[in-house]
Amino acid sequence: MVRKFYASLFASAVILGVAGAGTDCRAAIGRGTGGSNWDVMMWTDALTVSIDTASIAPHASRVVAHIMWDYFEARTAGAAAAAPYKSMMGVLVFDCATLRFGGAGGVFYSGDGGDGESVGRFSIDPDSAALSASEPGTMGRELAVYVCTRAWSLKL
Repeated sequence: MVRKFYASLFASAVILGVAGAGTDCRAAIGRGTGGSNWDVMMWTDALTVSIDTASIAPHASRVVAHIMWDYFEARTAGAAAAAPYKSMMGVLVFDCATLRFGGAGGVFYSGDGGDGESVGRFSIDPDSAALSASEPGTMGRELAVYVCTRAWSLKL
């Protein structure tokens, strides 16, 4: 289920995956999203970032969560993707004591919302994921605060 989420640093509310959203709407509706609860963190003309609230879980002293980046225009192939991709579903690792985070894996898709062909993937042990600072005013900080606040409220 995709719900409204009002990100504190983003002025507009976003609704994805509901009737009346229009034909331009990109949403977390791909085949890999069943059983997920996607909250939209950011929606711009170029990019939609969503987080699966059902995936937030403890992992050793860290917290992991599934995040989706959905791009309006295909991104060029790179080290992790063999062909252009429109969306990426990844696992991020968070240290809630410091609000640092890092990537532990991802799958790149040729279509919107995790649809289409898988054109690349990477995976590492979440315990060995290198963590970076989440600077105030960035999407990284918004994700870290959101995930950690949810983890604390669930007593994970």
